[in-house]
Amino acid sequence: MIKEIHSGAFRADEKMKEMILKEVKMSTRTIVEEKVFADFEKLSEEYKKEVTDFIAYLKVKEELNATKEVLRDEDFLESIMKGDEDFRRGRFKKWAEVREDV
Repeated sequence: MIKEIHSGAFRADEKMKEMILKEVKMSTRTIVEEKVFADFEKLSEEYKKEVTDFIAYLKVKEELNATKEVLRDEDFLESIMKGDEDFRRGRFKKWAEVREDV
């Protein structure tokens, strides 16, 4: 019984740690975002444009990295190619048919 109590307390402690870490991450993210926006507001229009362009570049870079990750997953890539082949050969169901089962 003592072991059960300790085990339950351990799980509660772990859950509490997870909750605290999540809250800290959220707080940190909010602080970082607030600082970014505050600094952005202080920039000239010319530099605001540069920041906007840089953010657009980072978004594309992140998307490209995600695409590269997918392409490195041979099983996933093979599954996509099989799906394309199935579609070309007419091996698919229309959404109206599937929707009824969902």
